Amino acid sequence: AYPTAEPTAYPTDEPTAYPTAYPTEEPTREPTLEPTEVTDEPTQFPTAEPTREPTLEPTIITEEPTQYPTSEPTLEPTEGLLGWWFWGGEEGEGGALGEEQQVPKLYQDAVIDLSAGSRHSFLIDSNFNAFAAGFIESDFSYKGHLGIDDWQEGSNVGKPIDKVVDAGGKRVDAPPFVRAYAGVGVPSDSGEMHSMLIDIDGNVYTTGRNSKGQLCLGDEKDRFEFSQVRGLPKPAVAGAIGYEFTLILLEDGTVWGCGSNEFGELGLGPKVDFTNVPNKGNGLKGIQDLASGYKFAVFLDDKNVVYGTGGNIYGQQCFFTEGEPETVPTANILNDLKGTVVQVAANRESSYYLFDDGTAVSCGRNDEGQLGDGTFVNTGEDDPIVGVKLKGIRRIGTGPSAQTVFFVTDGNVFGAGLNDRFQLGIDDIGSENTPIKVKFEGDVFIDVISASGTHSLAAGEYIETSRTGRTSLP
Repeated sequence: AYPTAEPTAYPTDEPTAYPTAYPTEEPTREPTLEPTEVTDEPTQFPTAEPTREPTLEPTIITEEPTQYPTSEPTLEPTEGLLGWWFWGGEEGEGGALGEEQQVPKLYQDAVIDLSAGSRHSFLIDSNFNAFAAGFIESDFSYKGHLGIDDWQEGSNVGKPIDKVVDAGGKRVDAPPFVRAYAGVGVPSDSGEMHSMLIDIDGNVYTTGRNSKGQLCLGDEKDRFEFSQVRGLPKPAVAGAIGYEFTLILLEDGTVWGCGSNEFGELGLGPKVDFTNVPNKGNGLKGIQDLASGYKFAVFLDDKNVVYGTGGNIYGQQCFFTEGEPETVPTANILNDLKGTVVQVAANRESSYYLFDDGTAVSCGRNDEGQLGDGTFVNTGEDDPIVGVKLKGIRRIGTGPSAQTVFFVTDGNVFGAGLNDRFQLGIDDIGSENTPIKVKFEGDVFIDVISASGTHSLAAGEYIETSRTGRTSLP
């Protein structure tokens, strides 16, 4: 069972400060960065702030529905207990295929990070131990994305990741982990995925399918246990995983990528199809936050500029290219809006941006209502950005395989999007296009939340509940 004490310290990718003004240059639809292979260390991040704020007011955020908060909540936890929650398709936690958990089920374990992937999940407890759970379709199709020794065809419930392969190729005891990133694939196929963990010292480990070198290990051989990535000059602080590609954010603000660049997922330009070693030729510097969808990625830098690269068929990068991908990181028109972006998030073909005033906007695919704007209409060239119909947001949670998104406020969580398997946790099915309150029992103060195509996870504090589960993992 997990100890209930919280860890005393662990790395986080939450940005500590954001500039108060935007750059004055307006983005174009043409790539602004030339893909070059950079080998020297980046210089110090720019410290000067832009000299002028844009005057364009974000008129896209319109009247809020009355059932949602219209001001900053004041409720604070008094005697919070630590736990994590699961809801949706049971196979995501190693349960029976086809069964569903209709509302969030509480497990009384202290969890510092978690990630929901296609039919699988990763959790890290307060002792920095990593666990994997999920459903393996068949021995033949499984390529190792769970990274556990004693995997089996079918359900795999909460198994520890206790061994890894170090940089020298030696099998050793697993280090203390702090971040987990589950893979994305076709929901019915548990083979075409890979996963990533980051340890307390910023070392990166990957496992699973490696058809395009997405494991960053210098070859295209699949791995069945987590193996350490070599060649990173600085410790990693965060990462992102898409379909056949991996992005790693280092503490110096550079982003290194591996795997497929067929659609510009790594931002390496049109001439690079894939790379099996870490590559920072995307030209990005000073990055504070990043997120990946199925075949695209978005980034936020220390000048409050948002970039996108990769697939853009639905306008998920908040600008339109007639269905053509962006092959290098390109600033999007979100930068014309007045306000400070504090988080970027992405799911399958949609993206999300949280502002410091608790409002959010979204772009891209919306057939399941996943943009949270009250419609089921994809964004278009005339309206490339829409406002999320909720205020008081302090965190957005989703995942690259999801068409569901969650908005965390103080004491509550609201969700929108696909809900054919109770992914929204509202005790009912049917997609929702306006954020609806997730049915947690009692007040919750969620620190991390993640969604996949079939299930959802969250961790944080709760005040009181009677709907508790077992202590979940060994």
